[in-house]
Amino acid sequence: MPNTFISYSRQCIGFVDDLAHKLQKQGFKVWLDYLSLIPGRPWLEQIHRGLDEAELLLLVVSPESISSRSVEIEWRHFLDHKKRIILLIFQAVPLPAELAELEWVDFRGGYKPALKKLLQRIESASPMERSAPQSGFKAPTAIWLAAGLSVITAIYSLFAFWTILIPWVLVPLPARIFKRNFNLSQVQTALWTLTIALFFSLGLSMELGLFNPETDFDYDHVFSAYNLILFSLFIQIYLIPLISILLLLILRSPAMQRWGRPEASLAKFANIHHPNIPQPQAVHYYIDHAAEDRMIARDLADELKKYGHTSADDIASADEVLVLLSRFKTDTEADPEKQVVYPILVQRTRISEKLSQMQWIDFRKGVRNLEAIAQLLPQPAKMLAALGVRPTTGAQAAMPNIALVLVDYLIIMGMVDIGAYFSYLLELTSFNIGTILNHEFADVTRITLLQLTCAVLSGAIIYFMVQSFRERRGWFASPGKFVLGFAAVLALFTWQTLLGEELTSLFLKYGIIADTIFSALPFLFLLLGGVMVGIAVLFRIKTLRRWFPAKVK
Repeated sequence: MPNTFISYSRQCIGFVDDLAHKLQKQGFKVWLDYLSLIPGRPWLEQIHRGLDEAELLLLVVSPESISSRSVEIEWRHFLDHKKRIILLIFQAVPLPAELAELEWVDFRGGYKPALKKLLQRIESASPMERSAPQSGFKAPTAIWLAAGLSVITAIYSLFAFWTILIPWVLVPLPARIFKRNFNLSQVQTALWTLTIALFFSLGLSMELGLFNPETDFDYDHVFSAYNLILFSLFIQIYLIPLISILLLLILRSPAMQRWGRPEASLAKFANIHHPNIPQPQAVHYYIDHAAEDRMIARDLADELKKYGHTSADDIASADEVLVLLSRFKTDTEADPEKQVVYPILVQRTRISEKLSQMQWIDFRKGVRNLEAIAQLLPQPAKMLAALGVRPTTGAQAAMPNIALVLVDYLIIMGMVDIGAYFSYLLELTSFNIGTILNHEFADVTRITLLQLTCAVLSGAIIYFMVQSFRERRGWFASPGKFVLGFAAVLALFTWQTLLGEELTSLFLKYGIIADTIFSALPFLFLLLGGVMVGIAVLFRIKTLRRWFPAKVK
């Protein structure tokens, strides 16, 4: 099998990742940056070495790769050295004249037949009957199915208008599927909350008189407006949950994971190499870190000591330096010319120019596999194969999964509270509120303004909680104050509910039964959602504790 170099744009990472693993299973020696680069060493010279040693270049064709200067350097290197290039047509785009007549395989349709054709072409080169396609759109069946189902969910998300977030995410989803740029994390959250939101929307429609559950289907006027509403509500209750689940499964399927941009993909770790080295060669190390990241440093040091490595008293005397990079520390005093330096990225941040030229270990999605670091510290060439993370882009939230769950929960909670307030006002219009206003204008105005104040205050608290948590800085960037923020939001939601009860009592004073559902919805959502999120937190409490910055003494 020829040594194979894959040249690509990060916008096709899902496709490239799957292809690389398939080729490796076939026995190919594949050079792919995030699987092949050695941590702690300059990456540019490693890429040049990979190009020199490779015999075959697989160029993944997409608008981004063809316009990429670094990709152009790679394929021109192969042309200059008269080595073989095969174009993998991920998307058909106009090609430079030098590439137009090269060998190619079309991956726009069925993946397995195209992969089989690629293997056959690698084994026995033969002249191409026609030039590579440079225009036209083709997509696998899964993409068309996902787009069709997303149209249905987009339409029904409009019934959940009061949540704001759900239609904001789902209405543009069909177009974004074809553009490959939907945010999977946001879409998943919107889909699993859609069913809950539609249930409350049904209650609102009943209160507004749009639907009467005691009225049967009108057989005399089959296509009447009422029958159409009844049919849409029937689908909303019985079919939309199934469609949402099916769409979720398709979006997470291998075909969709190959199709989407990085933001449409699941976080994935390489884990090709599983070390089993109980007694590795001892290394004299130093962990360079900010005080805020000392919990991660402590856990890493404990693991290194377990495998016999010794800690240096200062950075200059260490043979190898592990640098924890975060917004609190972006550079190191270690000398890469005299020491082995391992940059370890804890969160997304701008790092120094010196370290940006070196391959790093990625802990942005969570600290993991510390045993592999301890076992492979003397063998950096194997380390990335055990620790490599599929590259992310700025459109993705580079945080541990449990942190993402908390962020999504907070954002949805804020949206539900704001949307529920305006839906609550809409509810009140169906209870002859004009009569109450004529007699109790001051009290009604006071209650509704206080409810609005609660919604605004809780929204502001949630906003600052999310910002602090994402950036690991700010007033709420500590476990205690974060919990205090939840308590403040709970108090405000409780007050909103009590104010709703006060207004209901005001209606009863005039003989009007005003049983509303939206005044108490934020409170119920916080409690029920909090239980589910709390259970998830208990299983990932250590990961979450590492994410919060430690107190600086």
